[in-house]
Amino acid sequence: MKHAARFLSFACALGLAACNHARVQTTESYLGPMMPRPDHIYVAYFSITPEQVRLDQGIGARITRAADDQPLEAQELQAAQAAQAALAEQLVDRLRKYGLPAEIAPTEPMGGNDLLVQGQIVGIDQGNRTRRILIGLGAGKSTVSADAQVYRLTAMAPPRFVSAFEGKADSGHMPGAAETMGAGAAAQRIGTSAALTGAAHAGMETRRTSDTAEAGGIADEIALRVGQLAVAQQWIPPSALQ
Repeated sequence: MKHAARFLSFACALGLAACNHARVQTTESYLGPMMPRPDHIYVAYFSITPEQVRLDQGIGARITRAADDQPLEAQELQAAQAAQAALAEQLVDRLRKYGLPAEIAPTEPMGGNDLLVQGQIVGIDQGNRTRRILIGLGAGKSTVSADAQVYRLTAMAPPRFVSAFEGKADSGHMPGAAETMGAGAAAQRIGTSAALTGAAHAGMETRRTSDTAEAGGIADEIALRVGQLAVAQQWIPPSALQ
């Protein structure tokens, strides 16, 4: 049992390392003069429509949807709103950890000496949770794609474009139950190690949702790009990003 527990810990560490693979690149860099440190960095909820959502195609999810009283459009809307909230809230949280004055954008007019981060969630694909649990290694992976733009807000002029980013995050290549069964058999501990590792994978999938986990991953990477801009403008020290 002790060996199985060690194997489980190792497999979980590998799984965590494989999750939430996010990639964000800067598509438009700021090349203007130095800007004063903003009083606020407002983060708007990224726009998205339910038509851009592809719900979980796993067997369990399809059965649940078939028995649900809600129409498909309502479930897609819920997934879109959950991704919107996760992305904006995680982005604000990460920027605050960098020492930047971030908050969710208010509904009233903004301006004075502020930045605005806004964007579009281009697509949500919840993948196939059944395949992720059983096969893993990228099979049935879920993805979220988003674009972001940063604007300078002042009281005396229209919003001025600063920079832009685009990114995509997926659920990674965590081993599935079938893969870990193979590893357990090789170690001659088929029953315990395979069952424990498969259960750990299923537990992680239960604790995460395919839309919000990847949205949070993109938010972290967008925040890092904004943080790098802040370092270049001398609003925060480079050590703040570490």
